Amino acid sequence: MVKITPVSENIDARKRAASLRPRTISQLFEESLDIFGRPNRAFYKTLSKFAEDPKEKAELALIGNPDDTKGRDMYTKLAGETVTFADILNKYTSARPSLDQLITLIPCTKPRLYSIASSPRFVGPKAIELAVVIVNWTTASGVRRTGTATDYIQRIVPGQSTTATITSGSFKFPESPMTPMIMAGLGTGLAPFRAFSQERAWMKRQGIQTGPMWLFYGCRHQSKDYIFGNELDGFVKEGAITELHPAFSRDQKEKVYVQNKIDDNSSRVYEDLIKKGGYFYLCGQAGQVENDIR
Repeated sequence: MVKITPVSENIDARKRAASLRPRTISQLFEESLDIFGRPNRAFYKTLSKFAEDPKEKAELALIGNPDDTKGRDMYTKLAGETVTFADILNKYTSARPSLDQLITLIPCTKPRLYSIASSPRFVGPKAIELAVVIVNWTTASGVRRTGTATDYIQRIVPGQSTTATITSGSFKFPESPMTPMIMAGLGTGLAPFRAFSQERAWMKRQGIQTGPMWLFYGCRHQSKDYIFGNELDGFVKEGAITELHPAFSRDQKEKVYVQNKIDDNSSRVYEDLIKKGGYFYLCGQAGQVENDIR
């Protein structure tokens, strides 16, 4: 077991949290240190001081020098390959910092935030469902990479415990069930609106009268990307979702987006949103879509 003792008050809050309880070295790298994160120039520069091989020492120092043209090019190439701290430590084997030095050199893993895609009253108080996109890509040299968090999530097996925290999001459900709700979700930005739809469906099943609920959902292909499609159709039949308008941008010659679907129904959206005091929600990597919707 390892007990971390901070030697300075000026340390990262996540590293301070990591020092609160003893843990094994394996736990330290699995739970705290971002060993599969991407190193910055300062890491290369500092690591060069530990290298015993002259060639490795010079190369690491060069990569860590922002004022050297060749060094900048080398760093840019490595960054383009999304190399990790682990990759660099395995490549430059003569650089062997001690454990306490590695703890200083490698930052802590940042938490990944995912919108909860379920209503506790619909799925039960002890269950939480998420909608997570699997992040993977191939680098210029042909190396296959997978996002740290999504790779971990894929490897979790049923019954396995993991660490998670719940924080309050910025979306608020209307106090009155009659308040119109207009929701626009892009990709996995559908997650909170699935939760909202489940909540309205639960209300319906309790005999509670509910107001209009619009869902505009944008993705590329219906066959590959329309997550929860069957469930959403079921909510339409129940009357929980009163207006469902998916936009599949790549399924036809002319691209169709969420903002086009909203524009097609602009007068009725205006009625529910402005005249009836409805709530509007937008979730997902909106980019220009946000301005277009405005």
